[in-house]
Formats: sequence, C-alpha cells, structure tokens
Amino acid sequence: MFVTTSFHPGTKEIQEARYLSALLGIPYVKRERHSLPGLFAQTGESRAVIVTKQGWRVEEEQGQPFFFHPSMSALRIKQLLNGDPDAMVECAGLKPGNRVLDCTLGMGADAVVAAHVVGDEGQVVALESQPVIAAIVKHGLKTYETDRKALHRALRRVEVVQADYRSYLPLCQDNSFDVVMFDPMFRETVQASNAIQQLKPLANPEPLDERSVREAIRVAKRAVLLKERPKGGEFARLGFEIVKSSSSFAWGVIRKGGVQ
Repeated sequence: MFVTTSFHPGTKEIQEARYLSALLGIPYVKRERHSLPGLFAQTGESRAVIVTKQGWRVEEEQGQPFFFHPSMSALRIKQLLNGDPDAMVECAGLKPGNRVLDCTLGMGADAVVAAHVVGDEGQVVALESQPVIAAIVKHGLKTYETDRKALHRALRRVEVVQADYRSYLPLCQDNSFDVVMFDPMFRETVQASNAIQQLKPLANPEPLDERSVREAIRVAKRAVLLKERPKGGEFARLGFEIVKSSSSFAWGVIRKGGVQ
C-alpha cells in the first residue's frame, strides 16, 4: 500500500498525504502525471490511499474503492427523528448522557447513531483495529459536511481510537461505560450491501473471543451488545441472548444485574 494524491494537488492535499504516509507507515508517492494503474505497476503494490480535495479513499487495483459516507447512519437518524424505532438503540436502551464504547467502528454507522442518541452530555468512543480504516473514517467524521444538523452534530461527537479491543478493554475501569458494543465482520457478508463489500478487504476478520466478552461485561455498567448472523452460532458460543432478529442479522445482549 502507498499514499498519493489526485492530479494537480494543492498544498493541503500534499500535506495530508505526507501526514497519512507517516501515520500509516507506508510510502508517499508523488502523483505527477501518472495514472493509478501506472503507479500500481511502478510500485508493485495493489492498493493505494488517495488524498483529494473531496476527501480520502482507498483504491484497489481490482476492487471497489473504500471511503467514508454516513449513508446508513443518516437514514437511521432520520427515522429516529420521525419517531421510528432503531433496533440497536432499543436493545442497548440508549439514553441521553450515556457513555458508549463501540469496539468495532467499521464504517461508523452504529457509533454515529449512538452519538445522536446520547447527545452532547454523553460520549461515544469507537475503536478500530485497522489503521487505514481508522484514519479514513476519523477524517470523514470530522470533515463530512451536511445541512442535516442532527447528523452533523452526531458525526462530530464520535471519538475514534485506533486500537484493538482485545488490548483496549483490559485497560478500562470497571463499569466505565454504560454500553459496550461489538459488530465484528461477518464471515459471509451481505452481498447487497455495497458499503460492507468496500470494507471487507480492509477489515479485521478475527471473530470475537470469549476473553474480550468477559472484559466487556466488566467494563459495561448496563449491557453488552453483539451484532451477528442469527444462525451462525456465535450468540450461543459467547453467551448472548438474541433480542432482535432479521433475515440478515440479529442483535444479542448480555445485561448486567437484571437491568432492562
């Protein structure tokens, strides 16, 4: 992987590309007049991070580009504002002022929706183990512009931390978050989901482990949530009760102290 810019970059784009190169520990390659296939051939790499005036994205020699867009979170926040329920919000019992730890940021939809619900008095910390995903989504959350005020505020509230939950959770104090959430990458993704297909080549494929669930239970004051395939066996393996289910995914919960 390497970092480059679009054609005719400004000073800002060059500075951002050099910053990303240092952050990710990968080479910065001047774009000049080279095509992207030409840079792939020149470097022998098959993946590049492109810095443009419109934002940052990952391009693959063969595959879909990965970039931040709040499509699902925008729709879900609009539905909440219209008085419609959201499965994650209901399962977690999220309220204004809550503190939420999202252990698997990904595209950020769950973190953004949680940030909308908890409001300015709450907190959403979102972990992402893969550096390039963390960098692009964090940048998108800080820079994406929209005239939807509720969405704009929610995007800016999310605190992204580039860390693996397996090392982060043991450092957290007991009951330090109201809710801890996991949404690991499904082994079989939903083919109709373009966003997930963009994310999968970059995402951490490791399944959730029992030790991390135990740590999450210690860290959560009220509940631990897991999003998984409804018939994949993960809920039973890890001790979660399925409380919301559809044909493609389900939410499982471990509640603490009988709190509903």
